[in-house]
Amino acid sequence: MPFYTYLKLRESDKPEHKAWKRRTASRLVDLRAALNNHIYGNGRRNVSVHDRNDARWLRIATWNIREFDTLKYGGRLTESLYYIAEIISHFDLVALQEVREDLGRLNAVIRILGKHDWSYIATDVTEGRPGNRERMVFVYNNHKVRFTNIAGEITLAEREKITSPYHNGLHDPSGLRLELPPETGLSLPQEIKTRKSGDKVKLSEDLFIDLPERTKMMLPSGSRLLLKKGMEVMRDDNGVRVLPDDLSAPFFCKDATLLFSDDLVEANALQFARTPFLVTFQSGWLKFILCTVHIYYGSGSEGLARRNQEIRRLTKFLAERAKNENDSDAENFFFVLGDFNIVGKDHSTWESLHSNGFFVPPELQEIPEGSNVKRDKAYDQIAYWKRSAGMQKEGVRIDVGNAGIFDFFKYVFRAGDNDPDKEDERCYAGKVSETKLPYPTWRTYQMSDHLPMWLELRIDFSDDYLGGIAEAE
Repeated sequence: MPFYTYLKLRESDKPEHKAWKRRTASRLVDLRAALNNHIYGNGRRNVSVHDRNDARWLRIATWNIREFDTLKYGGRLTESLYYIAEIISHFDLVALQEVREDLGRLNAVIRILGKHDWSYIATDVTEGRPGNRERMVFVYNNHKVRFTNIAGEITLAEREKITSPYHNGLHDPSGLRLELPPETGLSLPQEIKTRKSGDKVKLSEDLFIDLPERTKMMLPSGSRLLLKKGMEVMRDDNGVRVLPDDLSAPFFCKDATLLFSDDLVEANALQFARTPFLVTFQSGWLKFILCTVHIYYGSGSEGLARRNQEIRRLTKFLAERAKNENDSDAENFFFVLGDFNIVGKDHSTWESLHSNGFFVPPELQEIPEGSNVKRDKAYDQIAYWKRSAGMQKEGVRIDVGNAGIFDFFKYVFRAGDNDPDKEDERCYAGKVSETKLPYPTWRTYQMSDHLPMWLELRIDFSDDYLGGIAEAE
């Protein structure tokens, strides 16, 4: 359990200091009761799974902990760190996303948890604008979870890299000059989505049009012809001749490549915007690999296409790793968890997560609300790779217990739902006014705009093992 000694009231405390200590302690009492009820009591979705026998179960969680901890909006209050530590303490292993470069506040949370009882493993920051200088972090209870010495960031092979939907496109700033074959035209969709922009009408989404065969294009300036090494050539009295005499005639050459200048072709092949972090752990009988992610969000159809690509490339990479029985990881079960930016359970992003044999357990699928504060998006998920019948392990298996999404804003930084005077907003008025943010937004920079998602995994298979021996012939 966390250490609360700093909250002890002292004679030397100023009145405002005593006030925040009392408020923090009061909120912690509410938060602890709510978490216990959520996990064990009436808030449990599956009470019959086990009777508070935590030794048989491992609770893992994923939490995008918004921009932890930048000073953009004043940074976290000390009381926020206590609330965050309290939430983490009710799980055994938590994957955190959006931890930033400065680890000072994370170390403060670990001190509250107890640095002899809790540890963390973090990546370096991911460079580049999409990476946002974020770290991936696992925080875990040393008494329940053991790090088994393998950790690494996932990089894709050249042929598997992420590409934009237009990676094979050619864009000429001076305008593409196309010549259609005689007596042909362009076949346009019946419905084209548009929007008004001043006195102009513009497309409101990308439009793809199939070009007729034998369409000709005037090549932009800067284009070059590459004749590859090893190509067979003709030799005459004047030396080597590789081009035909009549250059006005069509020129065909299977060993040639047409090159365009770099500013004309969308030829980007990318790694993940934020590098996934893969770590091996063991708890009880269960050996497992957790890969935590914060998938690219982007905007428009291009951003969505890249988002789906990242999810599918990730599940493919891990599935191939899991199938390799000669790999040192063959004894592990594979999980992915984190912020996948999944729009909803009827969306293509949800289908992408379920590609390549990965599966979100029913205990999470059946939760109707989302994991964002508004509860309308399925951004965060936990999924595992389902082994085929021929690859099942003897004795140990994936056995999911209870699961849930915990809404902490009912207990801390409340919106004043049960207080007509909106006590919380009054308490934090000075801090909020400094940031020029509305209170509902400001509080997400104290806690997060995501809610922690969690599930239980069985880690004790002693009865199965001993039963098998007892029943053997």
